[in-house]
Amino acid sequence: MDPSVTAECLRQRDAIIEEWFRRVSKRPVARSLCRQSILNNMPGLVDQIIDALGQAQVWHGAVDIPREIAEEHGESRLKLGYGLIELGEEYNSLRDAFLGGLDSAGLVLNNAVASTLHGAIDQAHRAGVEHYIRLREEQLRDRQSDFLARLVHDFRSPLSTILASVELIRRDESFSKGGPKNLDRIERASRRLLLLIEGQLATEAALAGNLQYQVEEVNLFQVTEDVLAILQPRADEKGIRLQEEIPGGILLRTDRLLLGQVLQNLVDNALKYTAVGTVWVRASETGSGVRITVEDTGRGIAPDLLPAIFDMYRRSEHVSPGRGVGLAVVKTIVSFLGGTLLAESELGKGSRFSVCLPRAHSVPT
Repeated sequence: MDPSVTAECLRQRDAIIEEWFRRVSKRPVARSLCRQSILNNMPGLVDQIIDALGQAQVWHGAVDIPREIAEEHGESRLKLGYGLIELGEEYNSLRDAFLGGLDSAGLVLNNAVASTLHGAIDQAHRAGVEHYIRLREEQLRDRQSDFLARLVHDFRSPLSTILASVELIRRDESFSKGGPKNLDRIERASRRLLLLIEGQLATEAALAGNLQYQVEEVNLFQVTEDVLAILQPRADEKGIRLQEEIPGGILLRTDRLLLGQVLQNLVDNALKYTAVGTVWVRASETGSGVRITVEDTGRGIAPDLLPAIFDMYRRSEHVSPGRGVGLAVVKTIVSFLGGTLLAESELGKGSRFSVCLPRAHSVPT
């Protein structure tokens, strides 16, 4: 083993780290992150690889590097929303940074040195990926459990309404006396169930890029009422007021279920991050369409995080703690409906999400 390689790597340690940072910080997943978050565990990994080169000089054979730092790196990337491809690119960039530094010094690697260097980086990569996958599978199981629990919770109220109304109809001596009122209750509760079921299907379709579109005339007030009826129990549990200011005559030619899913995700997101106060849903007609706003008195979003909250591959404490995709799904659906989405927030004072939709939207091709 050539000792000059280890010495050169030690001399260029900081330059190798800076070159790695220069490469990875340009990628989309890292553009909104601060320097400290990007660097994370990388200096420790670089030290381990250099140490492996030094050990190979003494032992003249394969060297194993510890897994802990690489596992911490994989875990941090999962929390920041990196995919496996982005994680792999970081290790490829690390390899390139090492090789570039040695090449600039005019050093040619013999087979033993090259094997040790690539082997150490591959070990770190493998440990980081294995830990990343293990944690991601644990998170998926937790999210599935949370999803099913919330689904059961949301279904309980409208199903209870349906069953109670059916029982009242059975007890009525004269159907004309109370039947129509109970049938109205059954219809409203059934519509809420349909909105819940189709809403989950819309979420999965948005994630898969396979949204379906069924245009019809939609009364915005009615859709909003259905959504708020679904989320009212959750608001009551937290002691939060749900308020709506929707003129009764606003009609849109759009997809009813997709519009409902947009409202449901935005209101649900507002409830999650509001400890006390009120969540408002407001609407007004514009020259060419309708503007819908969902506003809360919650904790707000930091200015540096605001540009990234709709990014499917970006997670933070301000992104949904459930499946982590709610706002990204909203953005996808709003674009699909021909609209635009804007987020405004002030840390500690709340957030406002504005959806602008055309009055009529033709079926996308």
